[in-house]
Amino acid sequence: MSSYVTPAGPSPVQHPKPTDSTVKELYATALTCGVPDCKEPLYRENSATGERVLNSRVAHIHARSEGGPRWDSAMSEKDNRSFGNLIPLCERHAYEIDATPRHYPADLLRSWKSLQIEAHSRAVGLALSDAEVAELSDASFSMEGLMERLAAAMPFSARSRSRAEALALASRSSRARSVVRLRSTPADRVEAVLAWRTQQDDPVVEVPAGALRVLVASMGAGKSEEAERWWSEGLTQAWADSQVAIPVWVEAREVATTLAAAVQDMLGGDPEEACRIVVDNLDGVSPREADRLLDDARRLVATWPMASVLATTRPGAGHVEKRERLDVAMWPTHRGWALLETVLGESRVPSLDTPEARQLLTSPLQVHALASHLRAGGDARISTRELLSGLARDILERERPDASREVWANLPRLATQTLNQQGPVQAAGFARTHVIWELEETGLVVHDDGHLRFALPLFEQHFAAQALQDEQALIETAAGSKLFPRWRYAIAFAVATVAQDQAEDFLLRLARTNPAAASWVLEETARPTPDTEAAQTAFPVDLPAGQRGSTLERAMAVGVRLREATLCWLEGLGEVGELLAPHHDGVLAPWAVIVSQDNELMTLAEAREGTLDTDLVVRPDLIPWGTTPRGEFHSIHGFAVPRGNLARWTWSRNHLREHLVDHMRNRTLPVDPTSPLATERVWFLAQHIMHKGLGSRRPEQIALADLRSEVNERMAHIATTRRSQWTWGGHTIDSADIRWLHAQLHHVPGDVLVSPRPPSDLPAADARYTWQMYSPELTLSIAQDVLRDALVGYRDLVQRNFPRFGSALGLYSPFPIHVEGFVIMPDPDDTAADCATIAYTLRPDIQSSTQGEPVVDLRLAGNVDDDLKTLWNRRPGDSASAFQRWTDHYGRLPTGHDRRATNLAYRWLADDLKAVGWLEHPIVYTN
Repeated sequence: MSSYVTPAGPSPVQHPKPTDSTVKELYATALTCGVPDCKEPLYRENSATGERVLNSRVAHIHARSEGGPRWDSAMSEKDNRSFGNLIPLCERHAYEIDATPRHYPADLLRSWKSLQIEAHSRAVGLALSDAEVAELSDASFSMEGLMERLAAAMPFSARSRSRAEALALASRSSRARSVVRLRSTPADRVEAVLAWRTQQDDPVVEVPAGALRVLVASMGAGKSEEAERWWSEGLTQAWADSQVAIPVWVEAREVATTLAAAVQDMLGGDPEEACRIVVDNLDGVSPREADRLLDDARRLVATWPMASVLATTRPGAGHVEKRERLDVAMWPTHRGWALLETVLGESRVPSLDTPEARQLLTSPLQVHALASHLRAGGDARISTRELLSGLARDILERERPDASREVWANLPRLATQTLNQQGPVQAAGFARTHVIWELEETGLVVHDDGHLRFALPLFEQHFAAQALQDEQALIETAAGSKLFPRWRYAIAFAVATVAQDQAEDFLLRLARTNPAAASWVLEETARPTPDTEAAQTAFPVDLPAGQRGSTLERAMAVGVRLREATLCWLEGLGEVGELLAPHHDGVLAPWAVIVSQDNELMTLAEAREGTLDTDLVVRPDLIPWGTTPRGEFHSIHGFAVPRGNLARWTWSRNHLREHLVDHMRNRTLPVDPTSPLATERVWFLAQHIMHKGLGSRRPEQIALADLRSEVNERMAHIATTRRSQWTWGGHTIDSADIRWLHAQLHHVPGDVLVSPRPPSDLPAADARYTWQMYSPELTLSIAQDVLRDALVGYRDLVQRNFPRFGSALGLYSPFPIHVEGFVIMPDPDDTAADCATIAYTLRPDIQSSTQGEPVVDLRLAGNVDDDLKTLWNRRPGDSASAFQRWTDHYGRLPTGHDRRATNLAYRWLADDLKAVGWLEHPIVYTN
């Protein structure tokens, strides 16, 4: 620092930049203060270059005291203010002289000046080069250097940035926020995801100037992303228009005083120009603080009407007025799918074939979590249960809600009530107000419009599984015919995560309650033993150690457990149960069993009536290829002893399933005598028996007396044989068919049996295909009758044979059904068309009763493309039920087939049974 020898008047005066020679002199003498004994340095270090720079503030001495010293009148003012008349001073002494000049007479200053001259003569060897002089002069005396030092000395303010710097910083900040949100996304896919986002053309939210709007949505719905798009739109405007303020982004928890103060601090002034302000994550502060911030925002936009504020929050955080609220819409699945493909890259996306899996695509949080889960599993297919349970754990681990023990105890109870009533739970009836508040604060629960629901459906299943494990909810209730579709993943979570003994108990109770539920859960949770060595050492069906004795004892123990599982499955089935395993007077036939010495193989025989005295015996002589009297048993077969988790349930279900496949393929399940399927079966069997495979055209009516005579003749033959078969025209009729037809003919009225479908009404002479023999009007009428009979027949099949399967069967769950569609007739001149086509939809009919006649509304198609488009556009958002029952159908119309309604009903049933694991493969019906 430096000061003049003489006072300089009442105010500081701007002085010209010193000459190079003067700078050399100053540098030579300004290493220390000119005041004797003061050791404070007069230079500073340039932090950027490490070079020494002279502190060049010029202080003026104001000697105004009466009688005080005066400057030499002979000295001109220019000389008085020259650099040669300066005294180098440290900042403390310069300040003191400027502040109190009367304490520093001119004589004292001149003596200091003399000391300076002496110091200069000693320091003449410290001369600077011309380049150093120029550099030192610019650093010490230029306006830029002065501003730099002032900025370093003063507290930081946004005003110190240029607009270009502030815009660039805002752009970087926006990108940083986006990248942080993508922290779970692989680094090599972040740029692709950011590019994908910029390509989305859905509208940005609108917030009028002088208004507050609040984006409200539950966890992971994309509130912050929507706010970022609105904020970025404002940033684009600010780049283009200097009259638009750079937008402000504020995290709610970082607002220390008021929102206005935070905005002013970030802007470096008032938001007087058009300015977009985002207040993110209101739910990150207490409800009271959120209310305060919302009030701050309302005051801010009222004070500066060019400003607009957009806040984001989960439901329940702060009181949001209806006109201020903007609900974030659920993502359409196609958008989530596109993001998933972008995150994963290449073609790694597996099929998401359940409604729950597709529901994961409706929010950004779930899509990114799903992508992380799939990448961790590589290309391997993952079950929906594993997928959902893994995502629930991952999200809970990420969120880590801080809640009391009471709150955690209430979450399973809330999940139970939510699934039981299939919708949100009334808050007032669930818990006291303070508990509701705590539930909201976890972020896992949404309190909206007086009702409670989970932020993500994943949490319903996760916490409902805990309720089942802790017996807060009964598995029998959850597996009931109406509730199971909603509870199924909770049940699967519970069975997959409990100890083996409890899992066995769960399966036993499930099989008795609902064999569809038990079979589906078994498919989802049964795990093979992880390695071969373990599989070789694991004891069959995990017998307790106390039951691992001799071969005979082991055979009996394994047989007991397998028979118990089989009985549980049969208990949950209807009339079909007695067709899947031999029964005597309604009781499962006794078994004879034996296990090999190495515990690898087991032989099981189902005894005929009167052969065995007890339900289960061990027969050492029992081998499939031995001399055992086969007449004592219905069947003898060997198999590998079931091993691993829940192995006995898989074996017993599959054993019954083998026989079910035969009945499904032959379409011989029990139905009511008045069922349309019974009518079609009677006509089908009668034609084969009476026609006997002859090549001429089959009759359109059959005399019942002749038919009964043929049937009675075959009944007599059956009475003397164990099993009989007759094959005509490629179709086989066996003893069971004849017995069924003999009993069914008692329910057929009249003297003549006729076809259940009307005959063709067009000449057959010129017809190449069957459809050409039927007029469009008759084709339409037959199609309506076939669909109606198929629905009635399907319902009969389910209610007689699978009464406890209920809503687990995809088509039965929405009964009663309304059919809407049309028949597409080929052009009469189209010689390549081999059949007519039918397109129809199956929808619930709330106006009819379950047992009522289904409503079928078909018409002949006009403009096929327009009709199809109209029909398919009426489908609901998700066109599949919980068990993959597709509601839209399009395909061939086999006009001349004998069992059209039967084939359709069995096809529907086969698809439903396969979806729950009771069939392994689909069945195709063509005749």
